[in-house]
Amino acid sequence: MSTNKSQNLANPPPTSAQGKQAALWRAARPGGTPPPRISVPEWADRYRKLAKEAGSTSGNWSTSTVEVARGPMLAPTEPGVHVITAMVSTQMLKTALLENIFGYFAHLDPCPMLLLQPKEDAAEQFSKERINPMVRVTPVLRELVGSSKTRNADETLLFKSFPGGFLALAGAGSPDNLARRPVRVILADEVDKYPVTREGDPISLAEERTASFGANWLSVRACSPTVQDESRIEKSYLSSDQRRASVCCPGCGHRQFLDFFRHVDWKKRKDDKGVVLEHFPRTARIFCEACGLGWSEGERLMTLRTVRWHQTRPFNCCGSRHVPLDMYDRAWRDAEARDPGSGGITAVDAVWDWWASERHAVYRVKCPDCGTWAVDNQHAGFQASKLYSPWSKDKPSDIATKWLAAKDDEDLKQAWWNTQMGMPYRAHSGKDLDLETLASRGELWAAQVPFGVGVLTAGLDVQPDRVECELVGWGRDEESWSIDYEVFEGDPETPELWARVDAYLLKTWYRHDGRPFNVSSACIDSGGHNTQRVYDFAKARLGRRIYAIKGESARNGQRSPVWPTKVPSRRNKATYRPTIIGVNTAKDTIRNRLNKDAPGPGFMHFPADRDLNYYAQLTSERIVVKEASGHKYRVWELPSGRANEALDCRVYAYAALCALIHFGLKLNRTVEDLAEVLHGAPPLPEGEVSVAPTPQAGAAQGGPSVRVKSAAPGRSRVSKLA
Repeated sequence: MSTNKSQNLANPPPTSAQGKQAALWRAARPGGTPPPRISVPEWADRYRKLAKEAGSTSGNWSTSTVEVARGPMLAPTEPGVHVITAMVSTQMLKTALLENIFGYFAHLDPCPMLLLQPKEDAAEQFSKERINPMVRVTPVLRELVGSSKTRNADETLLFKSFPGGFLALAGAGSPDNLARRPVRVILADEVDKYPVTREGDPISLAEERTASFGANWLSVRACSPTVQDESRIEKSYLSSDQRRASVCCPGCGHRQFLDFFRHVDWKKRKDDKGVVLEHFPRTARIFCEACGLGWSEGERLMTLRTVRWHQTRPFNCCGSRHVPLDMYDRAWRDAEARDPGSGGITAVDAVWDWWASERHAVYRVKCPDCGTWAVDNQHAGFQASKLYSPWSKDKPSDIATKWLAAKDDEDLKQAWWNTQMGMPYRAHSGKDLDLETLASRGELWAAQVPFGVGVLTAGLDVQPDRVECELVGWGRDEESWSIDYEVFEGDPETPELWARVDAYLLKTWYRHDGRPFNVSSACIDSGGHNTQRVYDFAKARLGRRIYAIKGESARNGQRSPVWPTKVPSRRNKATYRPTIIGVNTAKDTIRNRLNKDAPGPGFMHFPADRDLNYYAQLTSERIVVKEASGHKYRVWELPSGRANEALDCRVYAYAALCALIHFGLKLNRTVEDLAEVLHGAPPLPEGEVSVAPTPQAGAAQGGPSVRVKSAAPGRSRVSKLA
């Protein structure tokens, strides 16, 4: 094959020295080129890719998909910002914010970074499920993080090395993890779940490691809130400039801060007096507060493109206190009154100044008297509800449906406020309950076991001179009936007392149609002075699901599941230990359910012969907010001189139900299976008479006249005055 020698002679190959010089220049030139001065969202739009296994979408990242996230992502490059707090709803922007900040700094401004999770296991999981896929599919990160030169030596699940810096992942519970190395950027995820370490608050300890980085350190805190006055993220947000998002009405252009109870409405069927008889939440939509336009879902998604963030923290200036949101509400209403139909568009400029560049954008609040920016931006805080979410499952109709399902249940209502509104919930589980009102709910039942009960459990509290026991029937959605309360007088160290207890737990109880019930599970307190006796009794009856239990020593008001995941079994009976139950969680649930005033899910029924002393014991403990190392938490405390045996017995009976559910009980299905009325009657013990009962309101009894137990007048089975 011939070659063109003349062409080769016209372009002679470079000498060896020339080639080396050119290669050296090509290698050195990128080092002399400064990184592009762009923002975090622009970096993500330009460079980031989405891994298929890390979410519902894959391909190129687009910040405009969740436009409300742009504000928090601009904050790291906003002049003056050192702390960022994101207190928002679930599945909104928290994880993406942390990921994109990591990618931005690793690529364009490398430095030491620390990412905190509540526990080390969670840090490893975050590394596997979020960081590793992000690095793998994003080319600019794949070239830097875990390169061939560093992968073997420095690359681990909890340590990602790259030229100029690293990302260390750690659990917040170990002070050693927090104080091991100096860092410039701290990314704190799920901060409400952080424990208080022996050396103090984990975030404060971690931020001490940024001291050597002068004016360019950054701390990011992200979490959905929990309970008001206890939530760490709420406290952080309140200490920030409290930014909130606004959107423009597609009809009149009025800018408003979306609030579920102010802007969302749906069709309702009412009677002549205006009482709501039926809700139609699928018709829920957002209505403009200025022009009254109801937005379609398409219009809502369109308005999300207009999101802007405003400082809303109240401030004092020129001798007066100013509340930005109140100032804006007055301003736009005055502007609307002067120019009807204008939507009060000019009111925004009366309260805030728009401060923006390619690397930051925020409305800075100004004093209405002197015009100065009155709120510092060193700590930028962001709060947003799911009304700003573009996802199809977060439409106003879905949020309204969840609200109607949760509004009468304290546990569901807290979850709704935390996950849908991104706001902390103020529980009323410490609210005083009127004993006479509780006692007035007493009912007469047609037999020992009312209709609606599917399972019986028992809770036993051991005292030095007696054992107290409550027998509880459980129905659909954990509606409960206090079937019986018995006190066994005697020395718990003697077999005779435990023989009586055993006979009671073996007793058969009857419904009015003759259907028999037995105790399906029981929990016995083993935390007193008779621990070994309780162990021996429960160990021999483990096959009957009789458990020795002990309340958890919950540090700092910790809430754990009522029934743990690991429990004693036949295989480990030789090394039997008590089951540790979450008493704080159980007491929260019981107190919330005592506030229910109508039969239904969670409602607690009591017999008419239960006296006030029983209710005084059941409501004896009070919720108290305490503080340790700057972290507030709730604990249940028993006032001096009060007795709480009735409350303890109900806690243990509820724990026994949780044990059954843990082992596979389908409570609602069991209730349905037992709904059939038998053609029989319970045996008639000595001392009982046949009468035709008149069920009380709410007892939901049915069927023919049956035999009922005649209660002994004036008899009380509660041991002590509360």
